[in-house]
Amino acid sequence: MLCAGFINYSKIRDSLYIKLFLIFIAYSLLTEISAFIIGVLLRINTFPIFNTWNLVNHFFYLFFFLHLLQNSLKRKIVIFIIGIYAVFTAVVIAFYVDFLSKFLSINSVIGSILIVISIMIYFSELLQSDEILNLKKSIYFWISLGVLLFNIGFIPVYIIAEFIVFGGVFKIITFLLNLLMISCFVTGFIVSKKEYN
Repeated sequence: MLCAGFINYSKIRDSLYIKLFLIFIAYSLLTEISAFIIGVLLRINTFPIFNTWNLVNHFFYLFFFLHLLQNSLKRKIVIFIIGIYAVFTAVVIAFYVDFLSKFLSINSVIGSILIVISIMIYFSELLQSDEILNLKKSIYFWISLGVLLFNIGFIPVYIIAEFIVFGGVFKIITFLLNLLMISCFVTGFIVSKKEYN
């Protein structure tokens, strides 16, 4: 994924948000590597690492899609969504879940739902603009599509996993959803055109 971004860097070098996207992907990779070393090899609690990543992930995508919106009303709606999520997160961490010893599972579900809503708002704006004619040439479309498909698949699977223990099936589904999302990202880097990024 990162390789596809760097190979096609000339297409995105004028876009701050795509550069930030690549930095976020690199941060995600470092999170996975450090969590493996700390959790599996050293057997140390990794909740703070994953909780931090989880929050950065949701806030990053919410601000990312806010940046893509032109319509002032739709921007205000997403700003409101970000504010609600920030307050919700602060309350959960302050009163309900120990950030250092438990996973912020409710935040994961709520954050994913809010990201899906933000993407749908972005897509509704695309449908009313001339950009709809060149969707496949925009990396933003492919990132949006990948994130949307991942979260739409992840939300029900994660909610069910909270109540039913089905071990490896959850990991397999999550892996497949990640693969689908990454495929969208890579496709975007390959087929997008600089003038639409």
